[in-house]
Amino acid sequence: MLRTRLCLCAAILGLVVAGCADDGRDLSAPADWQTTTTRPLPPTSAPIQEIGESGMSLTSPSFAPGEDIPVSATCADRNVFPDLAWVDVPPDAVELAVTLSDQTNPEEPLLLWLMAGINPANNGLSAGTMPTGAFETLNDYGNPGYGTPCLESFADGRRDLQFRLHAMTEPSGIAPGDPGNEAWDTVRARSVETASLLARIDSQT
Repeated sequence: MLRTRLCLCAAILGLVVAGCADDGRDLSAPADWQTTTTRPLPPTSAPIQEIGESGMSLTSPSFAPGEDIPVSATCADRNVFPDLAWVDVPPDAVELAVTLSDQTNPEEPLLLWLMAGINPANNGLSAGTMPTGAFETLNDYGNPGYGTPCLESFADGRRDLQFRLHAMTEPSGIAPGDPGNEAWDTVRARSVETASLLARIDSQT
C-alpha cells in the first residue's frame, strides 16, 4: 500500500513539473534593471518651465524651454549668461534674483550662478550684461559670477540646467562674493514668488 502511494505521488509530481516546463507560454525578457545590481539613475525632477502663482514667468529669446542653451552661454564660446526675460513680477517686490543650477541629479543640485540686487522695474537681462545695482555671489565651486556649465568635474552626457527667477518683498541681505550655498538658501527662504526655465547642454560642449 505504501509503495502504491509513493508511486502515485511521484506520478503527480511529474505531471506538475512537466506542466510548468511547457505550459505554452513564453517568459518575458527581463528589464534592463533586472539584470544589473543597481537601478539606473532617476531622471531629473526639474520641470521644463514653471509659472508663478501670480502669473510671473521666465523665458529666453535665445532658446525654447527645455532646449539647448545657446553656445555663447558655454565655454565653447563667450561663456556668458544668455538673454532672459520675465513678466508679471508681483507689484510689492523690492528685489529680484536669478539663479542657475544643475538639476541633472535631483539629489545633489549644484548652484552655478546667482545674481541678486536686480531692480523689479527691469523686465529681463541682456546676455552677459550686469544691470545697475545688481551683483553676483560665488557659486558652489567657489567661483564668482556665472558658473561654467561645462566644468571638467561634470560627468559626460547631457545636463539639465535650471534658471529660476526669485521675487522678494524684502531685501535679500546678501552681498557680492558671498558663499553660494548660503546666498542660495537665503534667496530661496525670502522669495515670495518664483518662476523657472529649463535649458540643456552637452557636458562635452
